[in-house]
Amino acid sequence: MTEFRIGRGHDGPARIGEYIMGTEVYTTPILTGPIFTENPIIPYGTIGRVTSNSLKPCFLAYPFELQIDESEKEGIRETDSILLPSLPSFSALGDGAGALMLKHQMDALDELQTTIEPTRMVIRIPDEIDQEALTSSLTDFHSKGVRAAAFVFDGLLGDQDLNSIVQRKHLPMSWLALALGRITPGTIPLLYYVGFDIIDIGHACEAAAKHQRLWHNGTESIQSGQQYRYCPCASCQTLQDIDSSQLVDALLNHNVNIYVSILSESQNAMASGRLRWLVESTTHNSPAHASALRRIDRNAYSFIEEFTPSTGASNLPLIGPESYNAPAVRRFREYIASRYKPPTYKKIALLLPCSARKPYSDSKSHRRFLETIETSFSSATSQIAQIILTSPLGLVPRELERMFPAASYDIPVTGEWDREETNLAADALITHLNKFASDVVIIAHVSGGYLDIVRTAESRISQSIIYTSVDASPTSWESREALQETLIDLKDILSIKPSRPQELEEIIRSTADFQFGPGAGEVLVPENARLTGKSYRQILCRVDREQICSFVADTGLLSLTLDGARLLAPLNRYWVRLDAPSVKGGSIFAVGVREADVAIRPGDEVIILNDQGEVTAAGRSEMSGREMCELDRGRAVSVRHKLEGD
Repeated sequence: MTEFRIGRGHDGPARIGEYIMGTEVYTTPILTGPIFTENPIIPYGTIGRVTSNSLKPCFLAYPFELQIDESEKEGIRETDSILLPSLPSFSALGDGAGALMLKHQMDALDELQTTIEPTRMVIRIPDEIDQEALTSSLTDFHSKGVRAAAFVFDGLLGDQDLNSIVQRKHLPMSWLALALGRITPGTIPLLYYVGFDIIDIGHACEAAAKHQRLWHNGTESIQSGQQYRYCPCASCQTLQDIDSSQLVDALLNHNVNIYVSILSESQNAMASGRLRWLVESTTHNSPAHASALRRIDRNAYSFIEEFTPSTGASNLPLIGPESYNAPAVRRFREYIASRYKPPTYKKIALLLPCSARKPYSDSKSHRRFLETIETSFSSATSQIAQIILTSPLGLVPRELERMFPAASYDIPVTGEWDREETNLAADALITHLNKFASDVVIIAHVSGGYLDIVRTAESRISQSIIYTSVDASPTSWESREALQETLIDLKDILSIKPSRPQELEEIIRSTADFQFGPGAGEVLVPENARLTGKSYRQILCRVDREQICSFVADTGLLSLTLDGARLLAPLNRYWVRLDAPSVKGGSIFAVGVREADVAIRPGDEVIILNDQGEVTAAGRSEMSGREMCELDRGRAVSVRHKLEGD
């Protein structure tokens, strides 16, 4: 039996799983190569040419010729998987070569499936093929039982490798994805991040044969009489003393260990929600990696974002330009632009700089800002919209400062901004301020790079802008004194009267809109809602004495009760429909899901509907909406509340 099972966990398309080959169960991600070792590596070879007596299952490449003799067929064990044939001189066959290659593999599949189960077959994806033709072919192979595909890489991270990565997004969710070819160790985090489950390390053998040691970010030639880099691995301790006949084996062991080490690092980063950060860190060692990641963000953003969780690490480093369009970052900017709606009673929009400490309200600088606001406006502070300018999120309304990633990102603070991040923030500011009435007064309490943002956007902002800290730090006594005087003057000029505190309502409503889309806040917090709690801890929302939802400051998200789920259900968002009348147990598995909202991302709060369309539970998604529909295995939702008796 050969089967691929997807496990629990996500960080972009990266995932964990199990690849079952006979009685052997391999945890993915895993490495493969022409190597028979005790390391967690699946060996590969060619049918009729594998001479090792290893008991491990193998990937066996089917030769181009469609005919293989019976003796060669007898050498294929029931545990081996078959790589269907490619075409020789593929690039010389013209524009139709991709479709021709897939047809050739279908012919091979038809010949082999009488003796070899299609689940053991792995198709090879052409690096250039029309998307419609590829999708059609994948559907045909899927209908025949194929569940794995291989993509070829040349290791240069140029057009061919980018094409392979972009083509990866077209695979059905349940398929195993292999990356084959000349793959350097430093490319492993990127390939794992974009969804490859098995990665080729054949380059370890090639490098060893050339007397080269591989490292995380480079290659070292081993020559007699030269000083070597220190390496603590056992294979390298005797490099100075061994003869040339042993050198290749020692280098091979070292090279394999480097691949295994980087894969382990990638797995650990994925488990902690920091795989994207690890991928971004590789871009500082290689211009090719930087270019590849930027092109992937541009050409495959929707694919990567679909599987990026809506929650994440408590500390998220955003190091440089490669972070500007990371899915979690770009999605935050887009949600602020499309989902956030400022309260209509705001008379002033106060622009503030961000702080190194998150959430901002916990920082010394923002405590000073808040003290100044309170001193100036006293019981009318709810009429000031506080907007924190920051890179690369653009801006963060005070009400959403505990939302991921606003509450957890970490950036280098130098006071200087590059043109791209300035423009990103300026565009976000323009879009945001357009949501306010034209008579709202903008106070820009910023300096340095933050001031550059406002200056860049100023000509496209319709409201009046007052600057209060142009020549000094916003946290200085002089700047805060200027801010206080400005607020006091505006309170009088605008005839601002005392009003009841509305901080809790603003937090719940803006969070609801951010999580569930426009209008959700008004649904969950109607005029008769009663809110209790503290903004920096927990807020409970009740309607007619029934709890609707709760806001937990540690996550910055709302947790729905069944009553809250029923209120939101008519919006027809973030729903999961079951193939059953009720929920049994504390989890819902993909096999029991009939359909789901494609907008669902891992970590989202979701509404569970039974087979009659009735709200039966609420919980947290463990996978995307598309995965819930396409997969037959795996936990789809962790249930938090359900109807009694279910």
